[in-house]
Amino acid sequence: MTDLTKAHLDHRRVWREFDYCYPVISRRSRGLSLGVNLNPDKVCNFDCIYCEVDRTVPPRRKDLDLDLLDQELGLLLDLATSGEIYQIPPFDSAHPKQRRLNDIAFSGDGEPTTAREFADVVARVAHLKAQRELDLVKLVLITDSSRLGAPEVVKGLEILMANQGEIWAKLDAGTESFYREICRSQVPFERILDNLLATARRWPILIQTLFLDWRGQGPGEAELEAYCRRLEHILAQGGRLQAIQLYTVARPTPEPEARPLRRLELEAIAENLRSRLPGLPVDVYYGPEEWA
Repeated sequence: MTDLTKAHLDHRRVWREFDYCYPVISRRSRGLSLGVNLNPDKVCNFDCIYCEVDRTVPPRRKDLDLDLLDQELGLLLDLATSGEIYQIPPFDSAHPKQRRLNDIAFSGDGEPTTAREFADVVARVAHLKAQRELDLVKLVLITDSSRLGAPEVVKGLEILMANQGEIWAKLDAGTESFYREICRSQVPFERILDNLLATARRWPILIQTLFLDWRGQGPGEAELEAYCRRLEHILAQGGRLQAIQLYTVARPTPEPEARPLRRLELEAIAENLRSRLPGLPVDVYYGPEEWA
């Protein structure tokens, strides 16, 4: 990973005095991604051991002002499409091939689909994109998969997928016990699995999986076997998987024992997935020691 820049290393969900929207140069987007934070209150229904959100610092605000969100995103879209944003640090360090607006991503300090305004925000963002004739710019939902089956969320997904949408859905475990230990959520693991299958039967989804070194150990052989079986089950039951994004801890976490897996460990997991799921792309994103 020799082409990473200062812009890649700055993934703060805060930009200037904005409350909801922020730009990042994203490895997984391979370009500029404009984030939309629907959880400025930092409330989440997961408490993942690797989450870098600092909840010891009080949030700037707890409400969603949709008109202000429109204004912020509109300004960022104009800066991105004009190229002016690449004159502003740290984006001035981006390589030429990274100076492209890839997506608008619903990803913030909590689970985006828990926002009551989720469907309304998706509709507003789709409108802003259409106004500027940005047909090639994706709408991406980055989700922990907990509410993909809720009717009000499905309404938002219908709008998202009608506007160059992609669903990036988390699956960090193969077993209930590992899920409880890593994600620390009260949401039943079976609900996560049911949501993934139902959604993948309707639309292709991209699976995001973070494996890490937790208390000196990575995921064991039995856990990885169970994880592979979960993906095989989705495919066998008619679900469509677009790809797997396999990654590890990349930034400091509140849990000092949550550390990145090494390149060779991630590659071994990826090769196992490729052999078990032939034809399914598996993209690997390494930890910070690989960024130099």
